[in-house]
Amino acid sequence: MTGEKWSGRSLGSRFQHQIFYWLIRRGGPWAAYFLLYPVVFWYTLKILAVRGFYPYLVRRFPGAGRLRRLGQAFRLNLALGQTLVDRSIQGLTGQVEARAAAGTAETLDELLAEGRGLVILTAHVGAWQSGLIWLGRAKVPVNIVWLPQENFLPRLHFERDFQAAAPRRLDAAEPGLAMAAAASALLNGEIVVFMADRVRPDDTLTVRADFLGAEIKLPGGPFHLAARLGSPLAVILSWRQGPGRMTGRFFKVIRPDPAPDSAVAPRTAPDLRPLAEAFAGALTDFVSEHPFQFFNFHDLWSD
Repeated sequence: MTGEKWSGRSLGSRFQHQIFYWLIRRGGPWAAYFLLYPVVFWYTLKILAVRGFYPYLVRRFPGAGRLRRLGQAFRLNLALGQTLVDRSIQGLTGQVEARAAAGTAETLDELLAEGRGLVILTAHVGAWQSGLIWLGRAKVPVNIVWLPQENFLPRLHFERDFQAAAPRRLDAAEPGLAMAAAASALLNGEIVVFMADRVRPDDTLTVRADFLGAEIKLPGGPFHLAARLGSPLAVILSWRQGPGRMTGRFFKVIRPDPAPDSAVAPRTAPDLRPLAEAFAGALTDFVSEHPFQFFNFHDLWSD
């Protein structure tokens, strides 16, 4: 059951995605939600679909038997499908509700008032894309580090929700340029958002942390950048509450140790590990509350 690694490629074809888009336009959201059940059941029975979830499920639910594990995989697949339908609804109709939990907006304002910018760390959990819409209410520009191929459907609606200006996209495929642009943005007091739960092959700095009882590797760039500039890091994760409804909140605020000179700020993996451990701790809190909304299907525990 632990066979080949998941590649990151969608199991659905473009034609299959178009069917859901057509249903949303013609039959409304509920038609798309209904179709999810047989589709998810079919893909859950495909061993590759189960393998993608297995590394997480075996650690989040240790000791589960084969039948129970299959049920868990179905629930996880279904939650992912519902999140993707919500995302499509957002892009096609804009009829979704993404809000911040009580006190979240106030915490955001307080952190930005410090004048050191803000590094936001998020992950492939819950409504990891759509759930960031509420950041559009921030009073400073927002920069998002992402890959060009992440040309997800609701981008236009996502950008329309930003009251000041559309978020600036920093190309993660050019890590040197992206980090330089991110540093400049932080020095200007802006927000920079990183997906901090997945290491890319070209990441030159990685850091280890404990997650669900074993070590994982995380990209070290966001932690190094915040440590060099003295910027606070905020772990903001969003979860799906129901059809078209998602909520995000601060799971943790992480403050790098102050350094008298940025040249001696932490830059090695061991120095950065406490920051990564705090992020992994926030992920642990999230999956404790929302165990079937963890959608990073790469085996984080494997080198």
